[in-house]
Order: sequence, then structure tokens, then C-alpha cells
Amino acid sequence: MTPSHRQNVGPHPRPSMSTKPMFHRVFAAEPSVVRKTLVDIRARFGAGLDEDTMGRLELVLAEVLNNVAEHAVDVRQGTSIHLCIVRQDAGFACAITDDGVSLPQECLQPRNLPQDGATELPEGGFGWYLIQDLTQALCYYRERHRNFLAFSVPFDGVERAH
Repeated sequence: MTPSHRQNVGPHPRPSMSTKPMFHRVFAAEPSVVRKTLVDIRARFGAGLDEDTMGRLELVLAEVLNNVAEHAVDVRQGTSIHLCIVRQDAGFACAITDDGVSLPQECLQPRNLPQDGATELPEGGFGWYLIQDLTQALCYYRERHRNFLAFSVPFDGVERAH
């Protein structure tokens, strides 16, 4: 089998060589820059991708990146975000690092939506519920004044394990 035939094997074919399967950007943690980055991600991956998967990827990234821009900015030195997204066979692998303040541990606690209609949610609220619900292999750690967050967003139809 030639290399060009191997790339289209499996339930979710790998992108052709003309498609760029990676996105990498380093940018300031500012809401307007986050919005522009999300537009650029859609331009990179949107063609040929089902809208459900694209919507989940955008929603998760919007929640994470806007959280950094709104809550993690170090006002003394500014904050930069490093974002890398790789399209893989089963979905997207995402890695985000920033030099902002540490993520509160409460955000990483498993959460459910209130069943009684209560509107009070713990720190991280609905956004972290969505992030946890729409991703797989969510991992966070902090090292040397830098936050590291990694996760995958599966393609539509790929079972999401929690």
C-alpha cells in the first residue's frame, strides 16, 4: 500500500496532504485576540468537518481561552497563551499553556448541573461543567509559573468516556 492510500484508512480519514492537520499559535490573553484565534481555528479545520464536532471544539476552546483571558491574566506582566491543536484519527488533541495565575483546584472537581434548578454553581461554574462533559483525558498541572492543560475533543460519534 502506498503512503497516499494509507492516509484514508479508518472511520475518520486523515486529512489529505493539502489539509493542515495542526494549528499552533502564541498570543496575548485578550478577549479580542481569543475571538480572532477561534475564527482562525474554524478556517483551519472547518472544511470537511461535521458541524457538531466543530461546534464542540469551538465551545471548549472558547471556554478555556476566555477563562484565561478573564481570570488568569497577571496584570504585572501580561499573560501569553500557547495553543496547539492536532487533528488525529479519533478527534482533536489540544494543549494549552499560559503564564497566568494558577487555575483554582475547584475548577477541576467533577461536577454535575444542579438538578433542582438552583442557579448557584461553584467556582468555575457552568463553563467547567461543559469543558469536562465535552472532552476526554482532561489533564492540568502547573510548573514553574506556567499552567498546562491538555485534552481531546472526539469526533462526532466517537464515544466520550468520563
